[in-house]
Amino acid sequence: MLLGAGPLLVRSVRSLPAAPSTEIRIPRGRAIAVDGVKSAAAWDDASMTQFAVAPGWNLPSFAKHDARLLYFDFEGVTHGGSRLFPEILLDPRKTQSAAWQKGQCWLHVSNNLCEGSGAPNLYEKKGKLQCGRREVRWDGNNPPDEHTEIIAVKISFAKLGAGYSPGMKVGLAFDVTEASGKADQKTYYWPAGARVDSAKTWGVAVVE
Repeated sequence: MLLGAGPLLVRSVRSLPAAPSTEIRIPRGRAIAVDGVKSAAAWDDASMTQFAVAPGWNLPSFAKHDARLLYFDFEGVTHGGSRLFPEILLDPRKTQSAAWQKGQCWLHVSNNLCEGSGAPNLYEKKGKLQCGRREVRWDGNNPPDEHTEIIAVKISFAKLGAGYSPGMKVGLAFDVTEASGKADQKTYYWPAGARVDSAKTWGVAVVE
């Protein structure tokens, strides 16, 4: 030790937490039935992400495609007497626009299937219900069985107005909501910073 040298200072360095992911991959896999029944291997070929809903409640979501249809699966949608309903927000051209544009899709699954093109939350239009038990070019299992723990959704590429191309990128966000219709209804998003009113805040899905 050198004379006159002070004590050696060792500074501990803490690694910063990784930034939340805003990109997911959607791998190619087997077709599945959207019946709310998950077989042992049904989603083994899918990717997975999660919503942080509440302490002790993380809601996993799975995604894959078969070159004709996109498949999504939301699990654990009930917890401690609470129930959430999924919505899928899609920006097929990945415009990442600050406001809604034509071609961007809002798909909602609760007691009915509801959809909007170019706008979200289109439950009614000119006094007419815009929801039904079945919709053209997409489907979900919740309406036949509203007590299920698993909600699966399938969406055709034709619904998006875009043919499948390996490596294509689309804007994507998920949310789960109480669907209470009240001003204070709670909604939880992936990515965490997403908002239903702006595709600019959504994530990106790489369709493999």
